[in-house]
Amino acid sequence: MTDEASPSRPTGLILSLYWSSILINLSLPWGLLTLFEISAHRRTVGEAFRHLSLHFFAPGYHYFLIGLLSAAPFVVWAVFLLFHLGWNDRLEPAQRSRRMAGILGSLILMLGVSFWTHLSALMYPDAQGALVYFLLPYILIVLLPLGYGAGRLILAFVTMIRRDGGEPA
Repeated sequence: MTDEASPSRPTGLILSLYWSSILINLSLPWGLLTLFEISAHRRTVGEAFRHLSLHFFAPGYHYFLIGLLSAAPFVVWAVFLLFHLGWNDRLEPAQRSRRMAGILGSLILMLGVSFWTHLSALMYPDAQGALVYFLLPYILIVLLPLGYGAGRLILAFVTMIRRDGGEPA
């Protein structure tokens, strides 16, 4: 196989992050619901999957729609990943690492907020609490640049500590 036919390491990492973030966040509410049914309602794995499949498109539940709403901001994040890191190898290693730190910072922040939101909606169910599923995509879009900045700041702080010999100023 030639070098032209095989993707380079950064390209493979970008594609892995792209698809895994979309698929993980599409299935996050469904996986959390299944685990919640097993742990809180003491159902077996088969019963939990049956509950999920019965309520996937059922009126008042719409677990499929919840998964799509949850994954929409991560699709925006994945497109941002493609445009920001790009397919070119012209980025210097320091520039690529700063951008990657920002991308991972935004991903971690968005994952954490999404996980917490879905878990709290399952633990404390009420009619108004379900409205968070419609607000979650907007909240996550707002958190994308905040997480990006936090990731770059953390990398700058770690780089400063390494450069100064391990002692923060």
